[in-house]
Amino acid sequence: MRHRSPKRGSAGTLPVVSVVEHVYDIPSEDELRQLVGAATPHFALQIRDRVAMYAAQLPPDHPRQAELRAHIEWLERLGYEGETAGVDRPDLPPRASLSGLLRPAGS
Repeated sequence: MRHRSPKRGSAGTLPVVSVVEHVYDIPSEDELRQLVGAATPHFALQIRDRVAMYAAQLPPDHPRQAELRAHIEWLERLGYEGETAGVDRPDLPPRASLSGLLRPAGS
């Protein structure tokens, strides 16, 4: 993914720009697939926000809006519901609660 280079200041130095001031180009379909496809539940909502920023840069009737909306919806589901990798039933039985094993101090 490429970003727009800030204009050089005097003596060839770059101006100080905060992270939120950087302007990134809309990624290609392949770059977007790589970004979204690598999402884990832990980072899905942060990636969703980035994809939403890309969508906001495009006009509402842009042909890529539907693709971006689909990615946003998938990332929201991943972030809130998690991912099971297709496993319906885990190999191991659930562990017993520790609450019955804990004794109050001084017992």
